[in-house]
Amino acid sequence: MRTIVAPVNFSPNSSNAARYAADLALAAQAELHLYYVLELPVSVAEFPVNDYVFNEMQEAGAESLKQLWEELIKRTDAKVNIFTHLEVGSVEYKIEEFCQQKKPFVVVMGASGSSLERALTGSNLAAAIHHLPYPLIVVPEKAVFRQIRKVVLACDLSDMAAGIPVKPSFLGELKEIFNTTFEVVNINSRGQQANTNSIMEVEAWKECVRGIFPEVHFVQTDKVEDGISKYLEEHPVDLLIVFPKKHNFFEFHKSHAKKIARTSTVPIMSIHA
Repeated sequence: MRTIVAPVNFSPNSSNAARYAADLALAAQAELHLYYVLELPVSVAEFPVNDYVFNEMQEAGAESLKQLWEELIKRTDAKVNIFTHLEVGSVEYKIEEFCQQKKPFVVVMGASGSSLERALTGSNLAAAIHHLPYPLIVVPEKAVFRQIRKVVLACDLSDMAAGIPVKPSFLGELKEIFNTTFEVVNINSRGQQANTNSIMEVEAWKECVRGIFPEVHFVQTDKVEDGISKYLEEHPVDLLIVFPKKHNFFEFHKSHAKKIARTSTVPIMSIHA
């Protein structure tokens, strides 16, 4: 059975992402694992925490998990197997370790800051995007789940030349579950389209998109973030897929990623190369 992991911290954005994950699990016939890491603040960790305080923190976390579990069981009409997990330690390390055990179909997280932009530029969510080798859906504030009928893959020239770093089987599974159609958007600076056309003839690209038959769109603009934002405004989609690189979270420069995150109302899936 497919597995979805939803790390939670009980903030409004995190709880909204858990609802999105539950709806996704119902649609994809997957089981859902709610995962909470109790991480002691650095200022507290420098001094011993007595047993009473520690037990109180654990009990509060367990009670919040129980309440969220009950809400999602009711939301899915008890048609989804939902499990809760509470561990103590480093959030980044524990999430990665837990995902290695579960090997999830996708991980679903909400922005933990006041906005998706803040989360992408300095939080545990940012660390997860950078390190997790599993598809990660970042759910913007107030976003709700919709059947994933249309997916946009945002690719630059290097992504396309390498065949885009996503397994064809994963895209095929999305297509099988949701009858998804795919669009590849390549943001071109002036004069790049000829290079893009030649890249699309290489076998790596053809192999990656074989069987999903994507439409390919070229957007000519000098600013990547403007091209993506404009495309999303004009073409309603259910999911935007981007590809992190070792030196950054997205294929875009950090300033590009910040602007897209700040303006997007579409869930963003990052797939690590």
